Amino acid sequence: MYQTKKLWYSIGWIATIVAMLVLVACSGAPASEPQDGASPSVGTESGATPEPTAPAEEALPEVELTWYVPQGEMQTDYAAVEQAINEYIKPKINATLKLKPIIFASYPEKMNTIISAGEAFDLLWVANWSFIYQDVANKGALLELDGLLDEYGAEFRDSLPDVAWEDVKLDGKIYGVPNYQIAASTYGFAIQKQYAEKYNLDTSAIKSFADLEPFLETIKQNEPDLIPYTTDTDFRGTMYGYLKGPSEIHVKAGDPTYTVVDYVQTPEFMQHYERLHSWYNKGYINKDAATTPLMDTLKTGKVVVRFEPTLKPGGEVEEKLKNGGNDVVFAPLWEVEFTGVTSTMTAISKTSKNPERAMMFLNLVNTDPTLFNLLANGVEGKHYEKLDEKTIRIVKEGGYAPNADWVFGNVTNGYLQEGKAPDTWEKTIEMNETAKVPPLYGFKYDKNPVKTEEANIAAVTKEFRAAVFTGTVDPKEYIPKWTEARKKAGIDVILAEQQRQLDAWLKEKGMK
Repeated sequence: MYQTKKLWYSIGWIATIVAMLVLVACSGAPASEPQDGASPSVGTESGATPEPTAPAEEALPEVELTWYVPQGEMQTDYAAVEQAINEYIKPKINATLKLKPIIFASYPEKMNTIISAGEAFDLLWVANWSFIYQDVANKGALLELDGLLDEYGAEFRDSLPDVAWEDVKLDGKIYGVPNYQIAASTYGFAIQKQYAEKYNLDTSAIKSFADLEPFLETIKQNEPDLIPYTTDTDFRGTMYGYLKGPSEIHVKAGDPTYTVVDYVQTPEFMQHYERLHSWYNKGYINKDAATTPLMDTLKTGKVVVRFEPTLKPGGEVEEKLKNGGNDVVFAPLWEVEFTGVTSTMTAISKTSKNPERAMMFLNLVNTDPTLFNLLANGVEGKHYEKLDEKTIRIVKEGGYAPNADWVFGNVTNGYLQEGKAPDTWEKTIEMNETAKVPPLYGFKYDKNPVKTEEANIAAVTKEFRAAVFTGTVDPKEYIPKWTEARKKAGIDVILAEQQRQLDAWLKEKGMK
């Protein structure tokens, strides 16, 4: 990489010049006079010829980089992957990597603890939906990256369109880099293919939760050992049909006034969770949905349907791996929209002792397919086998199959898993470039003016969300309690601030 080599060469030239000055000083000759080669008496007592200047690569001291990454489930063979990665990157940037995996459900809480403790580390995952990028940056936990990108990440920077870099800017500065993947998507259901076929389900006719209900009843009556439907404890994706807006800002779809609403207080929210509660009572939803991690439920292979927020090219193969190895089909509910690149990002910690090397590493991860595939898929022959130049098959019980290439870097540098179409990455890029851009795209909500109220709301949400989002409790009883708790926590103050910021942005854009 040009930028990395430039640093090495610069250090090497400095070392050479210093050595020449030492030679001149010791000989007493003017600096303008040529020296007679390497005098055997300079710098040695034995008269032996001194060693030449070390190669430029050796001028970089060896460092270890630590990287906190979320995982759906912990892998058993991180050691082999780290060893292979380190053998590959050490000759390039004289660094080694220590992966610090954390289960997704625990990631925000554990990372907040790590950051609050002031722990020194290098890299971390952030997003616009979990461990919120803007919030973490506002806390001062992330390093500004503009200069580092120019100096050590130019190849990576130039590999992505300008719109991607504009998307990640906060007040004109970059604090995290995109892990380029699908940046446009629709929402819908992932349905086990064998049961869709067995019961002649026309997935193209599924356009709402109500449309799905007869199929769930069929599964309940005829497949008693299966779970007709499951859901997450911390996901509001089921509201995307009637609410629009960037992360944590909600306006009703089609509202020309762009009036910010509290999603918990909308009649649609009550109606939806009345439906889910009825599903829970009918036995469609597993009784432990509020207490068992979603991934643990899925990997049993017994879940027939779940709501999926990102229906994308090749996504059926990823769902198969999550769903106990069972093939799935997608039933999209809404049109494809551009969602941006902040749904998965990597940042450099403010406590990093080696930010330059961290950026060199990020440059490699996002431009070097060999390194990316080591992170995403592990070691060839041990964790996967190649079927052709583009496609791999995961080795069962191989010890490393995170099935989350998007937490590491640019997925288009990766192999395709068995079953994905050869043109998956081309289709992904095409979808990104042609998707409809929503009207509020580009607006970023700053929580700082109401950070106390936001903290209060987060605590209240944690108290209610699992029980309500899984349909476990009666929403007619719990949503009023949740609403009252939100009012006491300051939701009205937050809504007013959100509206103020949104109105200012709309005015600036000539939309209001």
